[in-house]
Amino acid sequence: MSNTEFWGILMDSLSTILGAVAIFLYIFFWIKDKTSSNYDVFDAIYLDLLKTGMDKASFRDINKTSNYKLYFEEEELIQYEIYAYISWNFVETIFDKSDDDLLATWGPAIKYEASLHKEWMKDPLNKSKFKSSFYEFALTL
Repeated sequence: MSNTEFWGILMDSLSTILGAVAIFLYIFFWIKDKTSSNYDVFDAIYLDLLKTGMDKASFRDINKTSNYKLYFEEEELIQYEIYAYISWNFVETIFDKSDDDLLATWGPAIKYEASLHKEWMKDPLNKSKFKSSFYEFALTL
């Protein structure tokens, strides 16, 4: 093997190794960015949920939501049911990600939302609105 061939093989090998490292780094940073953007999206959604709750404070009062069919009437009942559905959809989205870090971060919010809207979830009419795996999970909260 000549000196030129040796250096050619070495350079080819080095470029292959550097290419593999670049692909690994790309995947690593893509996953990290994807996780970070998930948190940003969930923060924005939850902020909107809380802002709506500020406008309709009774929708975030556990004494009222635990007896929502007695407390709310007519249009306000419909508004609450939509709000509860949105809240549970937020929780289901986090559940669907199956990300332990995400669940750990959002765990307190999930438990709080569940406590607020558990009675709504227990209504048999709402069972068909969710996947059975999530519905069973929600009832354990």
